Amino acid sequence: MKKLLAAALTAFAALTAQASIVVTFTPASQHAQVGETIGIDMSISGLGAQIVSGFDLNFLYDPSILNYTNADGSGAYEQLGNAIGTAPVFFFDSTDNGNIGVVATALVDGADLAASQLDDFLMFHFDLLATADGVTSFTLGQDPDFERNFVGLDFLTLSDVTIVGACVAVGSGACSATNLPEPATLPLALLALTGLGLGVARRRR
Repeated sequence: MKKLLAAALTAFAALTAQASIVVTFTPASQHAQVGETIGIDMSISGLGAQIVSGFDLNFLYDPSILNYTNADGSGAYEQLGNAIGTAPVFFFDSTDNGNIGVVATALVDGADLAASQLDDFLMFHFDLLATADGVTSFTLGQDPDFERNFVGLDFLTLSDVTIVGACVAVGSGACSATNLPEPATLPLALLALTGLGLGVARRRR
């Protein structure tokens, strides 16, 4: 058991060490009643020497449970150059319920953007109406080119971005470790495994 715990913790440490740039949806888990409006934020952190100079993103969720109300991308808009006087190309190419698409490109030189852009910042805020009982994830699509493409310096795609999605439960629905989007389930699984190991250790003593 000790070897298994050590291996699991080593794997988790390796994952977090490699994933220097993290996109996080918050709150990670929330519950609403039918008819209530919920809010979800998307932030990016750990940019370090990198920048976000553009993106092609699609935010996916179950449209039978949540209805799109509003999306505010002013955080991303400001950090892609508007804060220093050059507005980026920025538009929503889809506001279909269940699939919100947005594309942006900075029109500022990479060095200038690097000098002004924060390492960690809020990119988007979403408002959605809870319409039916159930559980849905709210996260980015899986296509690396057209659904979760973050562009950095020299117009190159950032390859080391980890996406931590959110879970929304409505009415009788309930978020759990089994329906939290990856990789948000990994820390929970490791905590459960660690708890099991500690319990075994106590029984042995």
